[in-house]
Amino acid sequence: MTRQAPAGDPSARGATESGQPSPAPTGTAPELQNLALLLAYDGGLFRGWQVQRQGESVQGRLEEALRLATRHEARVSGSGRTDAGVHALNQVASVFLPGGLSLRKLQASLNGLLAPGIAVKAIVPVPPSFHARHRALGKHYRYHVFNRPYPPVFGRQRSWWIKTPLDLSAMQAGARHLLGEHDFNAFRAAACEAPHAVRTLTRLEVTAVDTPEATLHIDLEANGFLQHMARILTGTLVAVGLGRRAPDDLPAILASRARECAEATAPARGLHLIGVRYDLEEFPALRGFAEA
Repeated sequence: MTRQAPAGDPSARGATESGQPSPAPTGTAPELQNLALLLAYDGGLFRGWQVQRQGESVQGRLEEALRLATRHEARVSGSGRTDAGVHALNQVASVFLPGGLSLRKLQASLNGLLAPGIAVKAIVPVPPSFHARHRALGKHYRYHVFNRPYPPVFGRQRSWWIKTPLDLSAMQAGARHLLGEHDFNAFRAAACEAPHAVRTLTRLEVTAVDTPEATLHIDLEANGFLQHMARILTGTLVAVGLGRRAPDDLPAILASRARECAEATAPARGLHLIGVRYDLEEFPALRGFAEA
């Protein structure tokens, strides 16, 4: 028998300290299966991923849709708590639901209930040990910058409009100083609750593009992100591009470990969660998410 649905946090009721769900009392719960969901959503319509006391959240909308579709109360766990306004192209969530469900029909029902702000791109069964957040190995974010003297008509809710020309070469030079394992305390929100700020940034690329939504892409990949980390890194690189900071200032900002030494946080609307990385040898069913 599979185990009962976990709460979204290891400290929540019904979960063990390792973040795995506690076994259901014998004879009191239906047999459950663990499912992984691949989601896309427009962050501008929500107050963020996590359930809020006021305002609509992605997690709250999804849990309500699951309740209506399956007549089962379940807590959904996301790979991370995207902030209000941040978009997702490939967010991953996990949830325990009664066994025997047609996943094709469940996906269709959810998309009917969640449209147009949220799309369920795929649903696959995964082992009971899978947890969308605790088993994630890394994330990929992409920030959209629209650097033109006129506004981004089609990307106004998905990019940061900057009128003044940016120095792409300077931004690229600054980004190289940030790669690798560092204490990113200078690049996290004051309210961040992570116990430490050491993260490994494996990719930080600034690339010229030409789309209706962006003229620059800033791609960030790491084994984990602190609260607002991707947006503060972006804001600091933009300051370099505007000439307010030199590329060689970045090592000193890192070493300071002080939030006030970095630049302003970039607007949430330009940030997109592109994907979440897992061990595909351990969870081969997730390979299908790449195709979806």
